Amino acid sequence: MSELRKARIKSAIERELINYFLKLDDERLREITITHIELSKDLHYAKVFFTVLGKEDEKNEVLEALSKASKRIQKDIAHRLKNMRYVPLLSFHFDLSIQKGNEMLELLDKVKKEIEEHPYEEE
Repeated sequence: MSELRKARIKSAIERELINYFLKLDDERLREITITHIELSKDLHYAKVFFTVLGKEDEKNEVLEALSKASKRIQKDIAHRLKNMRYVPLLSFHFDLSIQKGNEMLELLDKVKKEIEEHPYEEE
């Protein structure tokens, strides 16, 4: 499988999902940001990783709404991507990388403050 083909498929799925979410009535799903998509080697499955910026506390609600709507989303995306022989089965996963990155930045800031408050003194 060529990497170019995989990249095109990922891009097409991402583009269609973004357009799809923007047209929904559900306010929670309109605020989703797709961070990346992982395709299986045989292209039959796609893991869609997303985040809801600024609303980390709503992630469970959003994930539940996506799970309930996943069959309909799959069908509509497949209909939009008619030029593809087979559209991968989509599964949605909350992306923790942004949250982990923010936690790491907070830790670094804390360490920096401690260093500034108690500088290392050589003897």
